[in-house]
Amino acid sequence: KKKKMRRFILLSVTAICLIGLLYSFRSSKFSPPQQKNSTLTGSSVWHGEIQNYDQQILTSATLIPIILTFGSMIISIIFAHKKSTSKEYISYFIFPDYPTSLKNKPSNIKTISFNKKLSYYTTFVFITSLTFYILEPGKLWSTFNSLHNLIGLLIILFLTLEGQLHENKFLVFSICSTYIVLINLLIILLKWPFDYVAFKAQNLIIEFTLVILLSRIYFHTHNYVKDQKPLLPSHSQTAQTAEEGDKEEAEIKEDTANKKLKFITHPNQVCLLPLAALVQVLGSIVSYVLINNIIGNIVYLLSIAIAFSMYSFYIYLDTRYAANNLNSKNIVLPYTPTWKLLVIISWSIILSAATIRIIIFKKQI
Repeated sequence: KKKKMRRFILLSVTAICLIGLLYSFRSSKFSPPQQKNSTLTGSSVWHGEIQNYDQQILTSATLIPIILTFGSMIISIIFAHKKSTSKEYISYFIFPDYPTSLKNKPSNIKTISFNKKLSYYTTFVFITSLTFYILEPGKLWSTFNSLHNLIGLLIILFLTLEGQLHENKFLVFSICSTYIVLINLLIILLKWPFDYVAFKAQNLIIEFTLVILLSRIYFHTHNYVKDQKPLLPSHSQTAQTAEEGDKEEAEIKEDTANKKLKFITHPNQVCLLPLAALVQVLGSIVSYVLINNIIGNIVYLLSIAIAFSMYSFYIYLDTRYAANNLNSKNIVLPYTPTWKLLVIISWSIILSAATIRIIIFKKQI
């Protein structure tokens, strides 16, 4: 009864916030600035006259994050696709809180597929960053960014479908194809500033959803690891206390072999995932609020460089380090029933709409 009551309260609060915030847009008055044109293509872009504009500052401050993003892309691709040299380095997604009453409980799966999707995510964000600098944000640039968002959507589906994308091929294909066609068609048809608002709103929804989902993974994994028994004393300690010569020699050999392994304290590396997603969404918010300021462009590219450096560092740690406190690196994929998924998406919409509301309030568009 308590669980049902908490669920009812959560759903009620979510519905009230969502309806109230969306209703507030009825009184919104847009005052968009006169659009500028791209210096390369001549097409209209999603901003007006840039405040504090300095071409040298903009060039130097944007090329460095783009170079860093390129480095992150290379690192993530290499380590996500390179096979682990030791089985101790392999991580698994597990499902300890999956209800036993439900059929078809997913079996533990390796994190290799997830790491590859993160590397694709990093690849497309590099393309997005580069085209952002060359083309400037607008209808033409949105095509490239929609492909980046598509990978983000694919990661969301992977996490909410318990990693079973291969068993839900039709659903995944339907959602992804509908998204890419619908969003690009919508941006083509809408006029300024509604094309900008629509694109940025859906972009924020995806980014906020990733923050929530990756945060749940970290906290569930942290609680799971805390309840597990720690690893037995190291082989070197056992060797020192061994009484028999043969046993001591065997332990020393094992210790020598284990020294070749690199260790981390699990699940500290998992914390990089929600932090990276949070940095990315904060950078997006700042760039949207400062749409007509040079600082907005710089913060956007810098946040991407930092966020995806963290993603690539996570891939490196996940594929090249063993856990020093447990026998395996298990990462919990929490069970997400339909009602909970709706709450997550609803709050992502609420946070996205609140950001757009702030932009309108500041009379940036």
